[in-house]
Amino acid sequence: MPRQLDFEWSEELALPYVRLCYRFINESFFQGPRRLLDYLVLYLEQGRYLLTVEGTEYELLEGEFALIQPGWLFTTRGYGQCIVPNAHLDFFYRPRREESFVTTPGMTSLEGYSGLLQPRLNDLPGVEVPVKFKPKRPVECRDTLYRMIEHFKGNDLRSALQVQQLALELLLHMIGDHELPVSAGFAEQQFRAKMNAFFSFRLSAPLSVSDMAEHAGYSESHFSALFARSFGTTPHRHLLLLRIERAKELLASTSLKLDLIADYCGFADAAHFSKVFKRETGLAPSDYRRRERGTT
Repeated sequence: MPRQLDFEWSEELALPYVRLCYRFINESFFQGPRRLLDYLVLYLEQGRYLLTVEGTEYELLEGEFALIQPGWLFTTRGYGQCIVPNAHLDFFYRPRREESFVTTPGMTSLEGYSGLLQPRLNDLPGVEVPVKFKPKRPVECRDTLYRMIEHFKGNDLRSALQVQQLALELLLHMIGDHELPVSAGFAEQQFRAKMNAFFSFRLSAPLSVSDMAEHAGYSESHFSALFARSFGTTPHRHLLLLRIERAKELLASTSLKLDLIADYCGFADAAHFSKVFKRETGLAPSDYRRRERGTT
């Protein structure tokens, strides 16, 4: 199946938005070809169901699940009395998601709707969810969908939050059971993001390599090697550069005294801050402030 452009997980906020969620009940039927802007999760409670997705036919039997991802061309055909609990939903946040809609049979071109089209799960690094997916805990997955349908009937805030929470659980069922080995690049990206967030939060506090390694969940030796590979420098050197950058921001945008900036940025005192700042930038803090503000 054709894949969309790759995207980074860190750039995509998983925040489900359930557009339609109900038990579809119908006698033998056929729904013509269409492409979706969102996701369609199906569970066959009763009957026999045929899906043709991008030219490949899948037979869905009672108790089985299917996932149609955005942009895929598909048709559906049911035999006998079919009961199909299902949900149309976005998994990833988009500012215009309330403008999106459930496409109808015959809508095979999504031209003009690119801003509403959801990214595909299968474009995530290390994820490959098949059309017919098999959860490790099928009863739990089924019950999650059933509970979504019940809560979707409510129009209050509590119901909306419960539906969103259940949609995340459904996503975890699919991702967790069909996740491929994570690439080294993706793991490194996650490590960098976590460490930068930790440093930002603890910028003013003394930090040892032991503290950093404990936060990351590694031994000190493994952490130091992983850090050097990911950041190209030592943990303390990287932390120092972050502190200098924060100090630059405060010098340029505030009138805070040097001792306070030193405290905010994790330096022992104003003298220590001034010495390190000049060594790293070539300017004393006061000279840097004057230059950035265009004053003499």
